Amino acid sequence: MFPVRYLVYGLSTSCITLLYALRLSFHSTIICQLENSTDSFLFDEDLKQFTFQSVGFGLAVGLIPLHFLNFLGTRNVTILYGIVGIIAALFYPTAYHLGFYPSFITRFFQGAPLGILLWLIAKVATEWTPKSETAIAIAILTSVYQLAPFVAQITAAEMCQYFGWEYTYYFLAVLCLISHVAFYYVYSDKVDDNRLATPEEKAFITEGKGKTTAQGTPDVPYRQLLLDTTVWATWFANLAFFSSLLVFLQYGPLYMNKVLGFSVRVTGYSGGLAHVFCLVAKVIFGKIMDNSKMDMTKRLKAAWTFIEIPSLALLLILIFIHDAYIQMICIVIFITIHGVAIIIIVKTQTYRSAEHNHVLANGNTLCVVFSTSLQPLLIKFLVQSNTFEEWSRVFGLHAIIILISVILFVCNIDATAAKWTGIRKIQNEEP
Repeated sequence: MFPVRYLVYGLSTSCITLLYALRLSFHSTIICQLENSTDSFLFDEDLKQFTFQSVGFGLAVGLIPLHFLNFLGTRNVTILYGIVGIIAALFYPTAYHLGFYPSFITRFFQGAPLGILLWLIAKVATEWTPKSETAIAIAILTSVYQLAPFVAQITAAEMCQYFGWEYTYYFLAVLCLISHVAFYYVYSDKVDDNRLATPEEKAFITEGKGKTTAQGTPDVPYRQLLLDTTVWATWFANLAFFSSLLVFLQYGPLYMNKVLGFSVRVTGYSGGLAHVFCLVAKVIFGKIMDNSKMDMTKRLKAAWTFIEIPSLALLLILIFIHDAYIQMICIVIFITIHGVAIIIIVKTQTYRSAEHNHVLANGNTLCVVFSTSLQPLLIKFLVQSNTFEEWSRVFGLHAIIILISVILFVCNIDATAAKWTGIRKIQNEEP
């Protein structure tokens, strides 16, 4: 019988991938929207930046209810957030034609459900993943950051070419609805309650995880958690990861089209290809991480250095070499290599925080909110005329952030369960 946990991984990934793709589609469809209009509000640079930032505002607000809605369970919260994202996506083409304010509000509601991305990844990685499959499961779940841009860019490229940019949102919204219906049928908040999984699979998933000291939802030791240097090192690593990746997710299509001179279709397919490469790299890397016999803390430190130093080098190449084709190749390789880093972050947090992993995931989302909100302002300040020199400043800044993340990660992270986790307490009490 096909393992149900893989179905859970797949459907969880599908739901959040399509939600994220609906948000990212704007960064490709905006090219078509401006080509087919002479009076769009998006020609106003200030209004365009506000439109970009609206998703970040929505993400920040959407993160707040997660703590209070936890009593509903993972399945119900996922469906609730999905419904909001689907409705917002279906309404966006109409909102765009109505003007800036309806568009801003609609994009705000497209951003709100994205608070669930890292939250759901943490929930599934903690509750549905056997300890021996942690890295490969995280590789599958975090493939949202490769699949979503691929789906968004390819869908937008084809819809703009043949049907109109509006159908990008209609098509992806329908797929998103189908995924959420399937997820609701398959998923259960507790592995033991799942009607599809066999007793053998349930035992395999829970083996070696121990029991927490609290029944139901454990109290979060916020003070001890916030004093843990591993927590802060992984949060900064997450900030470095997302801020660097978002440069190419949010502005990659525009950069390759306006600065490098590639067509919308070439831009879409090259970006999509990069994410396919990254997806393959993550699966291979996850297998290697799971099978390695090195001490877990040393393994994670070595992995972060191995992934991020080449990523830094690629950003330096983008600064100093301005050939369009070399730049495109470097961008593809950067997305491929750098995208793997999220596995290391989530795996470190899973081992360190155990049943409180979702709290660290919410911190990760705050880093995304910070990056998403600040980056449009930063780009507007550094990039005035879309020249190589201006974009070199952006790449240089992110190279520095990545370098700092490597130093902090190597010096501070510890992959053993923290003393403030329930699992650790039980282990300490054992004779």
